Amino acid sequence: MGDAIEQRERSQSLIEALSAMRAGDLSQTRLLRLSDLSRDGARILAREWPSLPEDIRIGIVRRWEELTEERVDLDFRRALHVALDDASPVVRQLAICGLWEDDTTELFDRLLTILDDDPSSDVRAEAATALGRYSQRAASGSFAGDVTNALREHLLRAAVDAEAAYAVQRRSLESLGPFADEAEVAAAIDEAFDAGDHGLRCSAIAAMGQSRNLRWLPEILGELENEEPELRFESARSAGLLGSADALPPLLEAARDEDSEVRHMAISAIGQIGGRGAVRALERLAEDAREADFELIESAIEEVNALVEPFPSSS
Repeated sequence: MGDAIEQRERSQSLIEALSAMRAGDLSQTRLLRLSDLSRDGARILAREWPSLPEDIRIGIVRRWEELTEERVDLDFRRALHVALDDASPVVRQLAICGLWEDDTTELFDRLLTILDDDPSSDVRAEAATALGRYSQRAASGSFAGDVTNALREHLLRAAVDAEAAYAVQRRSLESLGPFADEAEVAAAIDEAFDAGDHGLRCSAIAAMGQSRNLRWLPEILGELENEEPELRFESARSAGLLGSADALPPLLEAARDEDSEVRHMAISAIGQIGGRGAVRALERLAEDAREADFELIESAIEEVNALVEPFPSSS
């Protein structure tokens, strides 16, 4: 009897919070009522959610993301799963972004369906990006073979489909990187790199980095000298992911790039590669670094040193 009363009170509290939100009250107190929803709470939210105005629904999902960045104890996953079925593509896209820590089978299945069937290309592209998390795990053997095969096939189909939206092609290609040991995937990456299209080349470089395969190191380092800052940025990031000390000299040059985003990514990549050579490169860079870069360089040096000498030496 007591449990039933408590359940009714929780349900009533949720309905009242949603009613207040419908009227425009997006205060933290109201929004927190949607954290840690029970299954019954999720059913109530699914029933009431469509009656909220679209701008309110968008505002709520955006606030959920802000709140979870501020507080690790909050969990809006069940609420975000409800938002995946929203009529608004903006809400659906935001919901996928908000579920970045969710690695459940339920979300995996939803994302595959969204990638294939959602009417919005922006939402499909967001799903392709989110599936990249699963690609990394699948490539390391964390999933059963049929799950891994389904993921690879869905992404590959979207990446090479000439009729697919451009953003969907690009994001799918990027998420295929961990599967680059497969001949079909490697061929798709090479084809995109050689297609003569700026965006596809950027995505191919990103996929090469995600592959962790040194066969593409020459292409990646070559693009560090591209006239387009976006390509230099992606190349610096991918060079860091490959982790080869051979990338240190060109990354040191990139760390002096005229574009601040390229410089900062190159500095981070040097730190990611690590080792004594990285420390020497960063120390050399610090000698004449711009003021805006110095703190990042110092931080990278500290991180690399912590890995090189994780324990104090005994005397």
